[in-house]
Amino acid sequence: MTEDGAYLDYHVRWRAGGRRPGKHAARASGQGGDFRGCVPFWQLPDATRIDVRRSIMDPAGGLLVRQMRQRSAIDVVLAVDVSRSMGRLGDVALLAAAAARAALKAGDRFGLLAFDECVRSDLSLPPSRLRGACLEAAQALARCAPSGRSAEGVLALPASLPATRCLIVLVSDFLAPAPVLQAALQGLATHDVAPVVLHRVGFAWPGAGLARVRDAETGGIRLVWLRAGAWRRARAAEEERRAALGRLFAEHARPPLHVTGPIDIATVSRHLAQG
Repeated sequence: MTEDGAYLDYHVRWRAGGRRPGKHAARASGQGGDFRGCVPFWQLPDATRIDVRRSIMDPAGGLLVRQMRQRSAIDVVLAVDVSRSMGRLGDVALLAAAAARAALKAGDRFGLLAFDECVRSDLSLPPSRLRGACLEAAQALARCAPSGRSAEGVLALPASLPATRCLIVLVSDFLAPAPVLQAALQGLATHDVAPVVLHRVGFAWPGAGLARVRDAETGGIRLVWLRAGAWRRARAAEEERRAALGRLFAEHARPPLHVTGPIDIATVSRHLAQG
């Protein structure tokens, strides 16, 4: 693995529900964080929060205390499709390491969920703040040779996630059947899902002639001769698949990031920072 110093920026627009201190706006009030305003002392009887200046200026002569909204930590989970159609996972492992470093630096927990036909417990890590465990999980992903014949384990992701809302970065080629993808995203509705769609070699149709095509089931690459009509139909089918994914994500997730070729950490970071 390279790019050891890379970090992944990210932002969430929702208020965190956890109690662990962090950098994200939270729903709960606390001792520190963002100033919400002043309330009468009887509503919040805490002498340490008395605002003397505002109390003196209060026309009613009441005693006012400062009400604060705390800032909390969240869980950042990278959910990775490791089925056979995904090919090598080296650059996905770099993404995992960058996400882990960024989460730990922000005071958040990082988790990794790998799936093919099922959730792969041997490649997964529950949300953790242990730097060694997080980076070791990313390294295990780099060594993984995808062999699963489907990605239907995506349906089991919700059962492996914390109850509180998480940021889920979902990395896949999204070649699973549409009903499976829809059911999976519906199951993740309580979380903030950021899809990263990988387009590997074999899905960019070059036109009529000889083409190298990756088999979605075996992961192997073979040469095929495409006639002009077959090429047009294949291109139309790929465009419709991308449009269908766009409609699905618009209903259940953030706007997707489409990646062709190696994953660029800076590009993913800019995308996730938009929230």
